[in-house]
Amino acid sequence: MELQFLGGARTVTGSCFYLNTGHLKILVECGAFQGSREIEKLNYNDFPFDASEIDYVFLTHAHYDHIGRTPLLVKRGFRGKIFCTAPTKELARIILYDSARLQKEDSSRSRRRKNQGGWEGSEYEKDEPLFSEDDVEEALKLFETYPYSESVTLNDNLEFRLRDAGHILGSAIVELWVKNEKDRVRKLVFSGDLGQLGQRIIRDPEYIREADYICIEATYGNRLHRNKDETIIEFLGILKEAKRNKGNVIIPTFAIERTQELIYELNLFYEKKILKDLPVYLDSPMAIEATKVFRQFPDFYDEDATRLIQKGDDPFHFDEFKAIRNVEESRRLAAKKGVVIMAGSGMCTGGRVVHHLANNIEDSNNHIIFVGYQVRGTLGRRIVDKESIVRIKGKEYESKAKIHTLGGFSAHGDERDLRYWLRNFGKTPRKVFICHADEDVALSFSEKIQVELGLETKVPNYEELVELD
Repeated sequence: MELQFLGGARTVTGSCFYLNTGHLKILVECGAFQGSREIEKLNYNDFPFDASEIDYVFLTHAHYDHIGRTPLLVKRGFRGKIFCTAPTKELARIILYDSARLQKEDSSRSRRRKNQGGWEGSEYEKDEPLFSEDDVEEALKLFETYPYSESVTLNDNLEFRLRDAGHILGSAIVELWVKNEKDRVRKLVFSGDLGQLGQRIIRDPEYIREADYICIEATYGNRLHRNKDETIIEFLGILKEAKRNKGNVIIPTFAIERTQELIYELNLFYEKKILKDLPVYLDSPMAIEATKVFRQFPDFYDEDATRLIQKGDDPFHFDEFKAIRNVEESRRLAAKKGVVIMAGSGMCTGGRVVHHLANNIEDSNNHIIFVGYQVRGTLGRRIVDKESIVRIKGKEYESKAKIHTLGGFSAHGDERDLRYWLRNFGKTPRKVFICHADEDVALSFSEKIQVELGLETKVPNYEELVELD
């Protein structure tokens, strides 16, 4: 039995694991690479397998770096089944259609610029689309959804179960019981992305007691998040300072989970009258659609969010909140002062937030708040690293706005959460693979796990093939 790491290996993007059991060929995740242009070029590489021979795909959750190449897999011949939870399917529908549309637009712009003899080789240049909306439609036909904790026997060689990963709505840990070439059953656990404890809307990650092999993410495997209550107090302080100085607050937001959690907190601020007279704009059509999906699946909420709904409160709306769909309305926000603007993309690699950053980054009264991980090579990472000059849409800007990173809002567990999750495995695994982390972080976390938990670990390289007993 062989396991190959085709993404999420010494990097935090492009998650994809190829498992050849001898009886079946399986993918766990089929994500897109995000970051620098060199990293994103990996999306166009051929898969090191015949897509038509893959039997099953398991998706842990709907973030693009975990699902973004799924339509490409279908485009190249995959006709098997894709398994996930119901919220993951609905969120994937939004993410993938939006990606296909943006790829088409970017490709058209690139061709026009090349025909005009300009911009070739610049940050604007885009390759041909990875996939089309038709490819997305074909992919969605192959989805089958299952609830948490239901054991499903697909055939004599494979059984699976999805468990709550506590990362975003519908996120799952994948448990696989597979027969190898010698007809011995081995259990593999793929963590997907694990959430931190105490998130406002979704439940905490579930703990698993045994496995032969584990693939665990380690995005924040070298740091501890700030206490959530302290984070909320800091967030409130930033908003109040912006209001006093008539400054704007720009929040690059991921459409799924982070946006909804921020709206949830803002709703509490305004309804408890802790904050007022500071309008909040959600300038992200994708996040607006994702919020509709959140409303569709209240059974996936934790106790606090459920209690709010039972009281008749809508946690995703308050009087000073407005959702922006229209492009012209989005442009008019440039003239406003003393407002909060939440817009995608979360890493500032595109979307409406790029224009808001250009309009606001040179004013020291303004604030930019990052509430999620910024991949190396992205505009978001360059701003977080406090580069004095940043390039936005081909133009240089002085970075004068106040920059904040609120790790307490992260949907990822920190080092302590990850260690605790691994500690719950009563039966010592044969090996733990450290994935979905920058190389230095993965190596550091791997060493700590070996020393503190006595587990045998490995940090795989990209495309590395490992034999599993």
